[in-house]
Amino acid sequence: MRRPEHPPPALLVRDVSVLDVEAGVLVRHRDVLLVGERVSRVAAAGAVSPPPGAATIAGGGATLLPGLIDMHGHVGGNPAPPWVGGMPDLDANLRAYLYCGVTTILDPADIASQIFPRRERVRRGELLGPTIYAAGPMFTAPGGHPVPVLRQLAPWWLRWYLIPRLAMQVDTPEEARRAVDEVVGKGADVIKLGVDHLPDQAPRIGGEVLAAVVDEARRRGVRAVAHIGTVEDALDAARAGVAAWMHGVYKERIPDETVPVLAAFQIPMVATTVVFESYALIGQGPRAPTPLERETAPADILAAFDHVPASYDFGLFGPYLEKMRAQRQAWRDNVNRLHEAGVTILAGSDMQAGVFPGAGLHRELHLLAESGLTPAQAIRAATLDAARFLADGKEPDFGVVAEGKRADLLLVDGDPTQDLDALARIRAVIKGGVVLERRAISAG
Repeated sequence: MRRPEHPPPALLVRDVSVLDVEAGVLVRHRDVLLVGERVSRVAAAGAVSPPPGAATIAGGGATLLPGLIDMHGHVGGNPAPPWVGGMPDLDANLRAYLYCGVTTILDPADIASQIFPRRERVRRGELLGPTIYAAGPMFTAPGGHPVPVLRQLAPWWLRWYLIPRLAMQVDTPEEARRAVDEVVGKGADVIKLGVDHLPDQAPRIGGEVLAAVVDEARRRGVRAVAHIGTVEDALDAARAGVAAWMHGVYKERIPDETVPVLAAFQIPMVATTVVFESYALIGQGPRAPTPLERETAPADILAAFDHVPASYDFGLFGPYLEKMRAQRQAWRDNVNRLHEAGVTILAGSDMQAGVFPGAGLHRELHLLAESGLTPAQAIRAATLDAARFLADGKEPDFGVVAEGKRADLLLVDGDPTQDLDALARIRAVIKGGVVLERRAISAG
């Protein structure tokens, strides 16, 4: 991905179908004029004349929609399988998000000294990437998630550095409040809590500490979001006042009588079913890559998922993988019933081993459709509804194709409201009104 050195001052997309993501319908035969970083005009085809120096794109047969938003889009993750290892390439991850049409991400757990400066470099235009919202490190109990994951997966020589920087292990309300103040002071957009036994033997943050984190974050003008896994996790996090459930209930089927109880909290859920689907399929045979994965990831990394080495030890996570295989239908059913009960579903991928930056969100949208959302509803989960959450009660200036809004847009062949595969048939990724130069990794 590359931003042209001298982009034109304006861009006219002629005679294109515009996706009204709020209504879930295409508005056909539109001209859309972008001036600077904003959408200047949306009008009937033929009604707009391009200003001097403007570039034009023929939009026939294509759909213009908002750039996608990944509500669980890690920057510092490594999508390679753990038996291959290697260090993450953060700049390559950012380029891959953009290549796949993801123009905004919420990174809900990363090293503060890494993610916050990178967010600012992207904001200033010094680094090409999606707009970043970030939490910094995750708040957890001593020894709670993500500590066991890091101990299992990170090289021994790296654990000492990663664990204290990725996990804020707090044991008392007083510790929690001090830690929240520290992370908010460094620039957190949200505070992330680990409210889940992962693995099942790991400790989980206590109720008083959980409440103190949420309360102190609120006092500092920042919302808290919670990684959950069970109904108990969801209820505890909701009662503490979190603003969103990250992952939703994925370890068990929600009892029918509990669905309206959860819905009554009016808390959105970032389902991230793609990461659990990826876990469930590890070791179950060849993994078929998607076109976007082939275009953004090395072929040897994609092929490495086909066979788990006999010598590889999953350790504590062997039983976890078995549970994921057993719960594949449960989490689809949970998403479906919560959605029908009025819970706002948001789209996120949780980029990590087996979940590729950008391409993983496309897989997630297909899984949301398998879980009962229409294609238009799945797209809304990755555009307008996600933008409204990030705007925190204000009217978002992105996530919709409309006059005056930020021109972070995606031009694709076909009608994605009828066929989600159309989202991967990308003609152009537009960031801040500029058409980016896309180059597949396979192109050299």
